[in-house]
Amino acid sequence: MLCFRNIAIIVAAGKGLRMHSQQKKQYMELDKIPVLTRTITAFESHGRIDDIILVLPADDTIYCRDLLVKPYDFKTPIHYINGGSSRQESVFNGLIKAGELSGAFDKTIVLIHDGVRPFVDNRLIDDCISKAIINGACIPAVKITDTVKKVVDKEWISHTLDRDLLFQAQTPQVFRLDLVLKAFEHARLTSFSGTDDASIMEHAGLCVSVTPGSLFNIKLTTQQDFALAHYLLKAL
Repeated sequence: MLCFRNIAIIVAAGKGLRMHSQQKKQYMELDKIPVLTRTITAFESHGRIDDIILVLPADDTIYCRDLLVKPYDFKTPIHYINGGSSRQESVFNGLIKAGELSGAFDKTIVLIHDGVRPFVDNRLIDDCISKAIINGACIPAVKITDTVKKVVDKEWISHTLDRDLLFQAQTPQVFRLDLVLKAFEHARLTSFSGTDDASIMEHAGLCVSVTPGSLFNIKLTTQQDFALAHYLLKAL
């Protein structure tokens, strides 16, 4: 098997407006440890990650380095870059940095992960890397079990969707670097804005495979998510 370099791009440049908190959600603490630090730990402790890129708000680098990284004595090289005006632009900044680190785009795997998903586990990371090496792209997704309705005018049911075909996408979304850079460049040329990284690959006509996600791999977006996260900490 070819030897690939695996680079985790942790995107934490958002403002977290839906949290309705004075502190950005990625810096809020879970059992005295910041959420972003927990997310970094999940990748830093994984044996297949060669580098970690933190994509941060422009003015937060020193804060993150001194309070969220240095006290925890991480061994994996950690690189800091500024985010952009959108998540898509922030991810692209991370991809450019990954290219600078790798040198061989077709032998580099990038794992693009939300900074506020601290419960990602080794199995999930392993599965995504392995499938991305084979298929060029892989994301974790959880099968939807509820009945899903399409609603028009925010009030009337149009029809019921076939839930056997529906999955909820998670991160890390994992790609071969040369392919995802090609997709992001195509999105720029066509003024396409994707809802996640996989949608940008799809827009460029590139195939993305799926591996089973985890119900524990939640994204902390609202106060209710944080309440659930505290329960998960005790359970896990």
